Amino acid sequence: MPLQKRRIRTWILLLLSALLIRLFALRRDWVETYYSSVFYPWISKFTRFLFGWIPFSVGDLLYFFVGTWLILQLFRGFQGARRIKSLGQSLKSGGLWILSAGLVLYISFNLLWGLNYNRLGIAWQMKLEIRDTTSSSLINMTALLRDHTNAWRPMDSSRYIFRNSRKEAFTAYAKLGNKISWLSYSQHSVKPSLFGVMGNYMGYSGYYNPFSGEAQLNTQVPGFLQPFSTCHEIAHQLGYAKENEANFVGYLAARESPDSSMRYSAYLNMFLYANNELKYMDTAQARQNFVQLSEPVKADLAAYRRYLIQYEGPVDQMVEAFYNQFLKLNQQPAGMRTYNKVVLWLLAFYQERGTI
Repeated sequence: MPLQKRRIRTWILLLLSALLIRLFALRRDWVETYYSSVFYPWISKFTRFLFGWIPFSVGDLLYFFVGTWLILQLFRGFQGARRIKSLGQSLKSGGLWILSAGLVLYISFNLLWGLNYNRLGIAWQMKLEIRDTTSSSLINMTALLRDHTNAWRPMDSSRYIFRNSRKEAFTAYAKLGNKISWLSYSQHSVKPSLFGVMGNYMGYSGYYNPFSGEAQLNTQVPGFLQPFSTCHEIAHQLGYAKENEANFVGYLAARESPDSSMRYSAYLNMFLYANNELKYMDTAQARQNFVQLSEPVKADLAAYRRYLIQYEGPVDQMVEAFYNQFLKLNQQPAGMRTYNKVVLWLLAFYQERGTI
């Protein structure tokens, strides 16, 4: 069979596979029952077993080498296209190659993790239901989060290092897994990002690599944010792809920890999300909540603002715009505001338990 025909045949097979995955994703109950609850836990544990023992991020190296290779391929393609006689052939073969590569990426991403965007999710699993949507319920919960934030702010800031954050996150998930079996976490694989300061300019505190199963943390962000970010990324490893769900699962784990830095990091994040939502209902009360924060907490928030200002710029804005669209394409129509939607599950949890 001629090479060109084999390529077309391969492209058709890839396209059919992608279509089957898309049709399967339309049935959220199937995704939850067969993929998220059966297939994904096995593939996730396997990739973490495969790469978790390696002290550096294999996924980061993969991104670097693939990115470099793609740039070289594009350069060679442009070089070939400069020859007039081969322009048409270059465009045809190059276009087919790009489509095939895109389909391989789509299929791999979804099979290794991405189908979790279509699952029924943590609210369905825990049967969470918001009983009271009035502002008073949100006001009460936010005030409680504010008080917890003040109370758990640690005196010793030296604990804000990656090694401690990772250790406490593992301990917290072990305790959570004893209470909720499907949130147990084994085959640990949480590593510092190899991209260093670049992460500050790109505006992320952590990320999950679906191809290597590793969770990466940006250790350059203010230390008091790192413990909760670690719990958030582990939640992605457990199959909670949507950002609001990863926030909620991360919070459930962090609240199990006796460590003050972990509890403070979680409560501070949840307070900021809740108070931001409250601002749309009761601006005066939201402003008053900030006034009632302790001075050490206010100092931490001021340091965080300085950090954001220091690294904001066009790169941060481009990455945010790209990620905003990525979230919308993956069952999160609110885009970046999806992170804030954790407040809905917090409110349901608060109304059910009477505490937070």
